Amino acid sequence: MLRNKDINKISELKNGFTPAWVEPDFIKSSLKSFSFSSICNCLKPFKRNGYGIDTILSILISMPFIGADTVKSLFGSYIQYQVSAGKDVFYRLKNNPMICWRLVLWLFANKFVKISQGSSTDKLKCLVFDDSVLPKTGRFIEKVSRVWDHVSRNYVLGFKLLVMGYWDGTSFIPVDFSLHREHGKNKEKPFGLKKKEMKRQYKKKRDKELHSYERAKEVDMNKIESAIKMFRRAVSQGLQIDYVLMDSWFTCNAFIDAVTNVKKQVVHLIGMYKIAKTKFEYMGKGYTYNQIRNILGKPIRCRKLGLYYKEACVKLNGKEIKLFFSKKGANGKWKVLVCTDTSLSFIKMIEIYQTRWTIEVFFKESKQLFGLGKCQSNDFDAHIADITITMIQHVILTLRYRMDKYESMGGLFKEVNNEIIEQKLNERLWGLFIAILKVVEILFDDFDYEELLEKIYQNEETYKMVSGLINIDKAA
Repeated sequence: MLRNKDINKISELKNGFTPAWVEPDFIKSSLKSFSFSSICNCLKPFKRNGYGIDTILSILISMPFIGADTVKSLFGSYIQYQVSAGKDVFYRLKNNPMICWRLVLWLFANKFVKISQGSSTDKLKCLVFDDSVLPKTGRFIEKVSRVWDHVSRNYVLGFKLLVMGYWDGTSFIPVDFSLHREHGKNKEKPFGLKKKEMKRQYKKKRDKELHSYERAKEVDMNKIESAIKMFRRAVSQGLQIDYVLMDSWFTCNAFIDAVTNVKKQVVHLIGMYKIAKTKFEYMGKGYTYNQIRNILGKPIRCRKLGLYYKEACVKLNGKEIKLFFSKKGANGKWKVLVCTDTSLSFIKMIEIYQTRWTIEVFFKESKQLFGLGKCQSNDFDAHIADITITMIQHVILTLRYRMDKYESMGGLFKEVNNEIIEQKLNERLWGLFIAILKVVEILFDDFDYEELLEKIYQNEETYKMVSGLINIDKAA
């Protein structure tokens, strides 16, 4: 359990989003912390009409801090008197197919890791994968489709945003992402749209050597394949990882192989598993996880979590892994978790796995504070640029919040003052998870607590109700 049972303030950034942070000095000093000028060196060739790329990009990054939601609203504020550039300069930058926005985001994320690594060397570092629906209003937006939202259980016009985030033991930041659409099963309505609507969609020709060509191809790529490519890029770039965390939508044999085949460092995977036909080697024979669960006999009760569980060491494709089976109450539904770290106990595995919920906090904060997914441009490249800029804003504010709230101000992340460190987000989420389990235990015998947590974060009404109880939205 937590040293402090108070689970208030589970939202990281919103608590620190204060008026002092919208001042020019904050924006200037924050960008300077990331060596912004050096990052912009890779964009020097894209200077437009006499305006430096660093100037235009810094203004776009500053928008939420000066109260501007869009480029149009930006020029309705006082900033129009500070910049001689017109709106078209900003639009051309976002629509530019030659800019490698993936590299730009990585440079910011990598700088964050380097700045903060002094205070997190002995903490568990996790990569977290998850997706979220980004609703759109225009059916003629390039590559837009109707996608299934499993929370609302309905089809929504928009994109699926797949994010790979990094948890360094204290803070969560986005590192990579891809946008996806869904073809659908109705041949008369490809991508959930009428054929006339598909013909009227904006189309842009991209040469193969352009960076946006790869992004445009990703939109039709399988999300698991895209996630594995992200993971391999992160490993090749030297990112230190202890665990890869994911839900049942991404946990599969291919991902387990990708994680266990890493040679430069020891990386483990923890994820929900739902592929019922997979055969695991157990006691010298091949069994499905349901068969293995039945062989294991009576479950053990974990008093701390109020969960029943079983565990078994098995082999998958010749590699040793551990299967954990858990359920809530005597009549609850069994959940299966796969863990490639066979040394973990059930409680430790669950505690690490709950770090996955930091990505749900990221989605919520980014949509509320920075307008993640609000871009309605017809140009697909503009959506990639807009999401990248939103994630950079999140990284910048996360660093500032960490400097002000978590770390000693006497030195930049060199010494940690334990007396002023606030309870870390993953610990507060762990406390919230335990509290919700206790509520479910009292009220229900058969209930999916993972689904409950997800709905709390993604449903606006329930999120407000819970935030009122545990001060999620309490201002600093």
